[in-house]
Amino acid sequence: MRSRPSRARGAMALAEWAALATVLGGTAAGARNIVRSAQWKRRSREDFAARRPDERPGAAYVYLLIPALREQQVIEGTLAHLRALDYPADRFEIIVAVDVKETGERTTAEVVEEYAKHHPDGAPITVVTHGGREQRRSLQLNAALEHVREEVKERRRGDRVMVGVYDADSRPEAQTLAYIDDQVSRNPQALAFQQTVTYLANGAALAGGRGLLHANAVYQSLWNYAFEIPRMLASRDRIAAGRTLPFPPYCMGHGEFFDLRALETVGGFPRTGPCDGIQIGFALSREGIAVHPVPFDDSCESPTTHGGLVRQHTFWYSGTLQFFRWYTPRSLSPQAVLPVLTHTAVAGRWLCRPAVFALAAVGAHRRVGWRGPAALTGLMYGYYELGAEALRRTSPPETGTAARSTRGRIPLAVAFKSLGAANAVGRMLLGKSTFNKVER
Repeated sequence: MRSRPSRARGAMALAEWAALATVLGGTAAGARNIVRSAQWKRRSREDFAARRPDERPGAAYVYLLIPALREQQVIEGTLAHLRALDYPADRFEIIVAVDVKETGERTTAEVVEEYAKHHPDGAPITVVTHGGREQRRSLQLNAALEHVREEVKERRRGDRVMVGVYDADSRPEAQTLAYIDDQVSRNPQALAFQQTVTYLANGAALAGGRGLLHANAVYQSLWNYAFEIPRMLASRDRIAAGRTLPFPPYCMGHGEFFDLRALETVGGFPRTGPCDGIQIGFALSREGIAVHPVPFDDSCESPTTHGGLVRQHTFWYSGTLQFFRWYTPRSLSPQAVLPVLTHTAVAGRWLCRPAVFALAAVGAHRRVGWRGPAALTGLMYGYYELGAEALRRTSPPETGTAARSTRGRIPLAVAFKSLGAANAVGRMLLGKSTFNKVER
């Protein structure tokens, strides 16, 4: 019979091998995804550029919804940016959805109304107010959606109506609406879209002596290439082929577009949790509606303080856990259970990644000495640099420039992401809110 210390050593060795296999396998899969995503994005942008010159966009009428709470500092710049998009001004409008409980000397609603009054030219701007007892982003969006429904009944009969959602700091590329219009014209069955996302709209400020915060913004942007784009592409192709979907892709809460009919199918923006983007991606997939990726970025800002960074990751991780509240397997079949396993793995990876890497490094050191952890660290740095290079090569020049220098801090940014996840779990166990708004 083996002694207890012997069994413990065997279990540790097995854990080290499992961690090492996880790190190597995950890195290989992520690198493959990054390359494929970059190739798809580059080709899609080039194909669109070659196809558009002789065509005038505007077949679809687009409503852009912006849920806003205490966004007085940034909302005017966002309105000006959206009005400058390359799309006929009479074929889209902007609806800012606010909450009646926002008070203060100058509310977001007042700022928007003053801006619209003093800048009458361009796409129309409307303020819609949610007045219910609860304050929640999805409720503001549904108030704006009800306004859209009423206007469509009165004036938009027969139009192909698309509803987009942006954050108050969103800076989408100029071609975005024209690309959506092109896609729905070429493929009338396409009902939902999600832009690629970067978090470097304030990259110049982040690069100025804020190494960890800058590295986090780059890492979050390259994560889009390693995970989110491939997931949407795979899900889109499976749905088109009539195959079952083993895992639902999520939307990101901004840079997302839905045919009004798709929103009606799923009952509007989901109210089951604060993270409506994640939930609506699940709901659409459940109805067999594919989410098509869009190769033009929605660039947003990243936190400028370390406390804000942890709070943002706390918020995001708590949002991923909403899946387990929303999804209940209807049977024990593989198709029903696999989404639970997939999201458990994603949540676990986010939470445990530094510990898994540390265990893999210990195993590598035990077997080949200091060269093992050094090689493993070099591999991870190369992986992250591959993602940063893909970001630089396939994004607008300003994003590429902002992604150029992270000074080797991306692995530390990964650890901060896991710190936010641990904070989310701790706060949830203590019964504390994890959905506080991150101030700009």
